[in-house]
Amino acid sequence: MECQLAYTEQLEVSWMPKKKVSVEQPLFPILRGESIGRPGECIGIVVAIPSAEKLKRKWLKKDIVVLKDDLEAHFQRNGSDMKRLLKQAGAVVTEFGSSVGEWAEAAHATESICVAKVADALHVVEDGMRIRIVAKEGVGEIFFIE
Repeated sequence: MECQLAYTEQLEVSWMPKKKVSVEQPLFPILRGESIGRPGECIGIVVAIPSAEKLKRKWLKKDIVVLKDDLEAHFQRNGSDMKRLLKQAGAVVTEFGSSVGEWAEAAHATESICVAKVADALHVVEDGMRIRIVAKEGVGEIFFIE
């Protein structure tokens, strides 16, 4: 069964006292990429990583790490950084990668939620922003949380 993402706004109708009417408005993703690793859903706080120096920190399960495309070469040389990040953070979003390759293999092995090939992710999201990731059937979608 397919699940539709939506929120419901409760409106009071003046001519019908004490009744509420539901109006569904679909939520549309702000970003989309390839889901690699395990399917699932994650809500967390964005930690934007534009350079390798910012990787040296402790990761929390509430962290959704967003990696700039310039970091692809760093992770090719430092595979242990990639595996540590996937194991410790709640989810990882990369502007690089594909459904086949090192990131996909590591994400599957660590059973992590990872969304690859998200074009211009660091231009759309910011540090501290709350987002929601829905990963399923090869597609990862990213939504703002109000």
